[in-house]
Amino acid sequence: MEQPIQRLWIVTELFPPDETSTSYILGEIANAMAKKYCVGVICGPEIYDKRKALDINNKFNLDESIEVHRAKGADLDKNTTKGKILSFLLMSQRMIALVKQYVGQGDKVLMVTNPAPLVLLMSRQKRRLKFEWHILVHDVFPENTIPAGLKMPMYNFIKRLFDKAYSKADQLIALGRDMHSVLKEKVENGSKSKGSLPCITIIENWADIDNIRPQPMPEGKIILEYAGNIGRVQGLDKIIERLPSDVELHLYGTGSMENNLKKLKHPHVFFHGPYFRSQQNKILAACHIAIVTLQDGMYGLGVPSKTYNILASGRPIMYIGPKNSEIDLLVRDEQIGYCGWPNRWYMDELKSMGLKAREVAEKKYSKTIILNKFLETI
Repeated sequence: MEQPIQRLWIVTELFPPDETSTSYILGEIANAMAKKYCVGVICGPEIYDKRKALDINNKFNLDESIEVHRAKGADLDKNTTKGKILSFLLMSQRMIALVKQYVGQGDKVLMVTNPAPLVLLMSRQKRRLKFEWHILVHDVFPENTIPAGLKMPMYNFIKRLFDKAYSKADQLIALGRDMHSVLKEKVENGSKSKGSLPCITIIENWADIDNIRPQPMPEGKIILEYAGNIGRVQGLDKIIERLPSDVELHLYGTGSMENNLKKLKHPHVFFHGPYFRSQQNKILAACHIAIVTLQDGMYGLGVPSKTYNILASGRPIMYIGPKNSEIDLLVRDEQIGYCGWPNRWYMDELKSMGLKAREVAEKKYSKTIILNKFLETI
């Protein structure tokens, strides 16, 4: 079999064996792209947060043909604002040094928007090296700092810099319809020439329909579940405030808001701590309905990847967040859950919506379907 000669570089801070969702997604994309390109990866250290245990049941294997170049990490507490900012700056500086060393003229580059400062640095390198630049947009910076409640000095100036940098890409890959509209406005603001705007393509995250399978719903009291980052933009405090007395809320994960939520001492809220990807099937089966939530102001700025594995598990979604965002549209279009709080909970309805959710995952969001979109687009 003839080996591919076109070089594709994947640039991402997070990459396997790290076990964050971004690491997993970029690892699978790298494996898929190895069928078409000679793939190299420029990334951060093997483990994003050394404080977390490794999953001994992690079965991910990277294609042997892929070469990986890692920047040295910074052992900082990324749950603090200061630690996160310093980490972003240091990692961006170290990764761009590797880009200068390895990426050549005529290569293709697929990068993800983390760490954010790397977008600005890559824009300058594209002008110098003339590579083909694709950006997989997981977070829209600096707009996402506003709903997070972070005050950024010179916000308007920084936004103009990022708008201009985004407009220099050849292609932006958005995770949903709302993000597409936000990115369209962003690049139009950043470009002097409306005729040279980047292509904006929607490629959603995928559902792991092979490893996550529907299981019977638990008996007894209705169980709501949130699994993922317990951060500033999820608005989980508002969920707890409205929790009915006959419903339990179970939280899996950790993050900057975890301790604040624990201080509320709600009798029907239970914290289970961090979990491994290999435990998702069991965790998602432990509820009747799973929560996907975004803070007000997050329209078009991110699409929670957890959504698609919830579908794979055969569980409906209760979405709390901006109207007409990607998940709001998905839940309403496919009738696979609630957008907002329901007046009452009906077990038969939950089961029916769960069955439909699994069908949607298989027909529209399987890993094969989504990875083929990447292969066709890049």
